[in-house]
Amino acid sequence: MPARRRLKSPVPSTHPLLLEWWTDLEGAGRSVNTRLAYVRDVGDFAAYVDGNLEGAQPEDLLRFTRRMTEAGLSTATRARRITGLRQFYEWLRRRRQRPFSVALDLRPPRRTKRVHRWWSEEQVARFREAFEGDQPRVLRDRAMAELGLMGLRVSEVTRLDIERVIALSDPDRAAIVVWRKGGKEQVLPLTADARAALARWIAVRPTVATTALFFRMPFQRRRARLHYASVEKIFKQYAARARVPIPDGIAFHHLRHTAGQQMANVGLGIEEAQRLLGHESPVTTQVYYEVTDARLRQAVRRLTYGDTRAGLRREPKRPASLVPGQRGDGRPAAVSRHK
Repeated sequence: MPARRRLKSPVPSTHPLLLEWWTDLEGAGRSVNTRLAYVRDVGDFAAYVDGNLEGAQPEDLLRFTRRMTEAGLSTATRARRITGLRQFYEWLRRRRQRPFSVALDLRPPRRTKRVHRWWSEEQVARFREAFEGDQPRVLRDRAMAELGLMGLRVSEVTRLDIERVIALSDPDRAAIVVWRKGGKEQVLPLTADARAALARWIAVRPTVATTALFFRMPFQRRRARLHYASVEKIFKQYAARARVPIPDGIAFHHLRHTAGQQMANVGLGIEEAQRLLGHESPVTTQVYYEVTDARLRQAVRRLTYGDTRAGLRREPKRPASLVPGQRGDGRPAAVSRHK
């Protein structure tokens, strides 16, 4: 009789405190990816202090942060780890009713402000042309691409289920139910391009034992859903075929940046864009509404002061024949009686 497979715990640690923290993070509505990152990062510090998380001192945290810098970790990685440590020790302070957190003075490094890059409409058109043919794999990839051009994250696309596609045949009611960050559900209307691409994919979607809208082809029961790394690889290939640039380290997320910038360019309100992109705060959405060169030029053209020819006017010259005591029409000038 074959041995029963042990179910693997989703928590990347066996430390009792981290297991307890994981449960509280889940109860607070933190996403799986956030929980995984936090627990992994604090787990590294637990190994550094030989598991004695409760007995750690501020000096231990400072030495650990110096060690990260010496190891050459990126600013983003160090900032994420320090944020995780601050969150954990603030949670532990409240749990143990302590007066202060040992990570109170720990500050993440300041990240360099990066300007998002996006595709122009001409580059988007070239990217769409790279999806050649009507094979099921191509239609699947095109449907995912159109959802990305609506502003969905790669994790939101891979978590979609077939039953979460609503009224696809009706352009006025077509929508999808998306799991946003933090475990929140949202009903999103579909763009015309996304609706058409989804309809073509669902028409040829093989009947397999999964509710996932997108899956590996050929289908693998053990790995029903596409992994985000597979999606990244797929879209890097299409971008290379279309000869459109993508920043290092991202592929599918570049579609989201393109969608966000297009929302600003076509004049969507910032609250509408925030809702479509699933941002928690409008401050995050504001980055797409930074003044671009084209919009700055339009603003300069509107910057006028009444008559645009006013700057070309000149003061009238006095006639050359004008003599003192005489007006321009030749008559004597009036003499003031005020002395």
